[in-house]
Amino acid sequence: MLLLSIAIVITILVIVGLPIGAGYWLDKRKGVSWRVVSYGALAYFIMQTASTLIFTGFSYLVENDTLLLQDPALRITQVILSILLGAVLGVLIRWLGMKYIKEDLQSLGAAWGLGLGYGGIENIMLVGLPLISTFWAMITNLNLDPATTSLSPEMVAQLEDLWQVPFYIPLAGAVERFAALVMQLTVTVLILQVFKSDKKWFLAAAMGVELLVNGLVVGLSEAGLAYGWSILVAVILMAGNIYLLKKLDAFELLKPTEPKPESE
Repeated sequence: MLLLSIAIVITILVIVGLPIGAGYWLDKRKGVSWRVVSYGALAYFIMQTASTLIFTGFSYLVENDTLLLQDPALRITQVILSILLGAVLGVLIRWLGMKYIKEDLQSLGAAWGLGLGYGGIENIMLVGLPLISTFWAMITNLNLDPATTSLSPEMVAQLEDLWQVPFYIPLAGAVERFAALVMQLTVTVLILQVFKSDKKWFLAAAMGVELLVNGLVVGLSEAGLAYGWSILVAVILMAGNIYLLKKLDAFELLKPTEPKPESE
């Protein structure tokens, strides 16, 4: 129980605390304002809204038998559509923002800020907040008595099952979400290359990276691959993203800023 609690706290710090801490560092040390980070978060919410609208239309077509899909074909189509929409819309929305927002978003620092905002809020919304809510329920009902509690028997059983989760499961989730954040940074830096080199194919490269990473991780999980192997694949892909960031000179931003010479 203690190990699981520690693991969950570490996971929350990685998923929620790390993006906030990184945003603070970008703001104070590199001059990338929180406003730029918020643009990245806004891009994520716009992508989610657009995806929801498209999925609503898709569900309407299925329910009205316009599209004749049943499980497992329906499930596979939904997964593919979700991954495709996330990659295409996410890249296009960030590219449009970098191009049309009346602010200097076509710099390496801005790309880091946008990527951090997009990937950070994605992690917080998908995993961070649900995990905090679940952990709070586990802690506040730690010593509940099934005979006197007002909770339903199903809820009591669910809470008991949650405390039986191996401690390494939350930690593995933290690794996978960190890998997802690195991927979003890589995608945003690739979008930046469209403006630096005036080559539109970098948009396709950015979409391709997200499709590859999410497609493999989600696809292998849907195929029934053991959770540990899925995390290993995520780590290998993260290493590839880090290498790509290095090749794009993205780590130049992390180098210490040279102190300004004192005026005579």
